[in-house]
Amino acid sequence: MTAGLFLGLLLFLSFFLWMVIRQRQENVLNSTVIAATNCSVLVTDATSSHHPIVYVNPAFLLLTGYAEQEVIGQRTSILIGPDTDRTSMEKLAMALQGGWACRVRLCHYRKNSTSFWNDVSLSPVKDRLGRVTSMVWAMSEVTQPEAVIKAPDRIQDEDIIARGQAEQALRDSEMRLDLAVQIGQVGFFEFDHRTDSLSCSPILRDICGVGTDEPASWQRYLELVHPDDRNRVISMVQRACAATGNGQYEVEYRLVRPDGPMRHISLRSLTSFDGDGSSRQPIRTLGTVVDVTDRKNVEVRRRESASMEAISTFAGGIAHELNNSLTAILGFSELALPLIPTESKAHRHIRQVIAATKKSRELIQQLLAFGGQNDHGRCPLLLHSLAKESLKFLRPTIPLWVEFRAQIAQATNPISANAVQMHEMIFNLVHNALRAMQKTGGILDVQLQNRQFVTDQIMPSGRLLAGWYVCLSVQDTGEGMDPDRVSRLFTSSLMSQDVSGSQGTGLTVVHGIVTAHGGALAVESQIGAGTTVSVYLPALPGCAPSVTQVSDPLPHGHECILFVDDEHSVVRLGREVLESLGYYSVVCRTAAEALEVFQVEPKRFDLLITDRTMPEMSGNCLARECRRLRPDLPVIFCSGSNGVHHLDDTCSQGVTECLPKPFTLHELAYAIRRALGQSSAYLESRGVAANSGREPSRISIEVSDAVGPRG
Repeated sequence: MTAGLFLGLLLFLSFFLWMVIRQRQENVLNSTVIAATNCSVLVTDATSSHHPIVYVNPAFLLLTGYAEQEVIGQRTSILIGPDTDRTSMEKLAMALQGGWACRVRLCHYRKNSTSFWNDVSLSPVKDRLGRVTSMVWAMSEVTQPEAVIKAPDRIQDEDIIARGQAEQALRDSEMRLDLAVQIGQVGFFEFDHRTDSLSCSPILRDICGVGTDEPASWQRYLELVHPDDRNRVISMVQRACAATGNGQYEVEYRLVRPDGPMRHISLRSLTSFDGDGSSRQPIRTLGTVVDVTDRKNVEVRRRESASMEAISTFAGGIAHELNNSLTAILGFSELALPLIPTESKAHRHIRQVIAATKKSRELIQQLLAFGGQNDHGRCPLLLHSLAKESLKFLRPTIPLWVEFRAQIAQATNPISANAVQMHEMIFNLVHNALRAMQKTGGILDVQLQNRQFVTDQIMPSGRLLAGWYVCLSVQDTGEGMDPDRVSRLFTSSLMSQDVSGSQGTGLTVVHGIVTAHGGALAVESQIGAGTTVSVYLPALPGCAPSVTQVSDPLPHGHECILFVDDEHSVVRLGREVLESLGYYSVVCRTAAEALEVFQVEPKRFDLLITDRTMPEMSGNCLARECRRLRPDLPVIFCSGSNGVHHLDDTCSQGVTECLPKPFTLHELAYAIRRALGQSSAYLESRGVAANSGREPSRISIEVSDAVGPRG
C-alpha cells in the first residue's frame, strides 16, 4: 500500500517537472523567435490599468533608438508626439480596455524626436481561464501613410490598384466616422455579459468625469446616475436585456459627475443575443452616450420665456383695468374733498382714500414694468418704476461685503424703450459693478434722475442733442481702470475683447442697448478709486418735468377740449374735472365717435386728450387722423398701461404730453396748460388770448349729454 502511494507521487512529480521544463523551453523558443524577427515587438502587462511595457525585442530598440532599460516599465505614450492621430489612439485605448485585437496606422516618434509612420497590430494573450494577461504589439515601419502593401508578383496590377483604392476608401470612411464622433462628442461603451466587464471610450469618460486610471464597471456607472433616475435606468436595461426583449433601449436621465456638476445624458444601446426563444442569453451590449445638457437648458429657458410672456400679458391687462378704476377713485375723491368740511371725519377719510390710491399707483407701475416683458417693440414707460422693480430682484444677489445705496427719483420723464432690454441693461450694470468689488468689497451706488442739456453734448459713445434725458448712474468703489483703457472701451473691435475679467464685463450689452435707444454711455474710472457708468436715455418730446408744487393753485382756462376714453367712469370724471377747471369739454367713449365730431369743425378744438388703448380704433390712430386735419393740434395721451407698441413717428411727433393713469387733478391741470402753451401761436393767429373766454359750442353740449348712463 505504501509502495503504491510512493510510486504515484513519484509519477506526479515527474509529470509536473516535465511540464515546467517544456513550458520553459517553449518560452525560451518563443523569446528567441521574437528576438530574431525583423518585426518590432513589445509586450505590455494587461493586468495593470497603465499597461506598462514588460518586454521589447532588438528590432524595436533599433527602430526607436531607445535602450531596453529606458522603456521597460514605461507606457507606450513615449512614442506619441504632436502629429499622432487622436482617433487612432482612442481605438488603441478601447482595444486595451476591452482586450481586443485591432490594427491601426499612426505617426510615432523615436527617441531623437523624428517621426515615422507605423503599422501597429495589437493581439491579446490569455491564460487558461480566458483572462487577458498581456498585449503583444507588432510594429512595422511604412514609408508613407498612403502606401499599400505590395502583392506578390503573381497578382496583377489591376488587383493592386483595386486593393489600394479599397483600402483608401476604408480609411476615408473611418476618418469621416471618427471626425463625426469627435464633433458630436459621442461616447461609446461595450458591456460583455459573459464576463461582466465594461469598456468605455475616452469621450465617455470625459462626459462622466471619470479618469482613465479608474477601472470601468457597471456598478460604478450606476453610482453616478442621479438617485431619482437610477431605478428607471435599471428597469429599462433589464427589459431590453430580457429574453423577450428586442435588445434596444433609449433613455434620458441625469448624471452627477464626481466633481459636482449635474449633466443630462441621452443613452442608446443595442444588445446581441445567443440562442432562440426562452433560451436567449445576452452576449454583448454596444451603446452611445451624448451629453444633452445644453439642449435641456435651452428647452427650459424656452418654456420659462413662454410662461413669463403669458404671465406678463396677464399682468399688463390687470394693471390696465386697475389703473382705469384707480383713475376714477382718485379723481372723484379729489373733486369731493373740497366740498367736505376740513374738520369732519369724512374729510379725513377721503384724504386716506387719496393717499392709499397714490400708493397703489406706484405698485401698479411696478406691475406694468413687469408686464412689459416682451421683445416685440418699445412703448412709453417710466424708468423709475422699472428700476425699482429690477433692484428689488437684485438685492438678494448683492453680497454682505458690498454696501448698497439707491437714489431713485420719485418721478422721471417717460422714455420710449423696451422693458426687457431696460431690465437687462440694469442687471448688466449692477453685475459689472459687483464683479469689480468681489475681492475688496465696497459701496454700490445707483442713482436715477432727470437731466437737461442746454447745448449738444459730445460723448465717447455718441452725440446727445440738447434736451431732456433720464440719467441712470451705477458707481462702484472697486479696482477701477486706467484712462487709456477707458478711452478704448468704445472701440467696436475692443468692446468684446478688452472688457474682460472683473472690469467692463457686460458693457458690450449695455452699449448696444443704449445706442439702439438713441442714448449715450459715459464711463469715468480711476485705478483704486472705482468706476462710474452713466446711461443717458432721451425723454419723450414734451415730457419735461413740472416745477410746480402740489400746494400750488390749479390753473384754469376756457378752451375747448376733446376728451376720449372707453371707460364710462373715466369719461364722467373727465367731463366734471374739465368743467371744474373752466374748460368747455366734448367727451366721447369711442375714437370713431370723436373723429366724426372733430371732422365737423377741426378748428373748434384747442386740445385732444385721449386714451391710447381703445377697441376698434386706438388713441394713436385717432391722434394721427386728427393731426392730418389740424397739424398744430396738441395731444395728451393717457394710458392705464405702459402704452401701445409700435408708436409711429407721425404720432409721436405730435404728442405734447404722456400722462399715465391714474393721474391727479394737479397733474392733469398743469399738463393741459403746458400743452395749450405750446399752441399759443395758433391762438394768436386767430386773435384769441390764451386765457380768454369763448362761447359754448352746441356740439360740446350735445356730445356731453350723449355720454350719460345708457339704457
